Amino acid sequence: MPHAQLTPREREVVRALARGCSNREIAAQLGLSEQTVKNQLTVVFEKLHVKNRLELALYALKHGLNH
Repeated sequence: MPHAQLTPREREVVRALARGCSNREIAAQLGLSEQTVKNQLTVVFEKLHVKNRLELALYALKHGLNH
């Protein structure tokens, strides 16, 4: 499963995104810069073969990555 390749931090970012958080909110919650969140999302999109935030949120819901 592609999501098995995600790091624990990437999983945290995905969970926050699936809850509807913006990059700014994710950064604040996780103590990261917004640029780091953007970079991590780009890597996650590639790993999971999704194109955007909506596809990632749907993937997270389908595969139980949202909690």
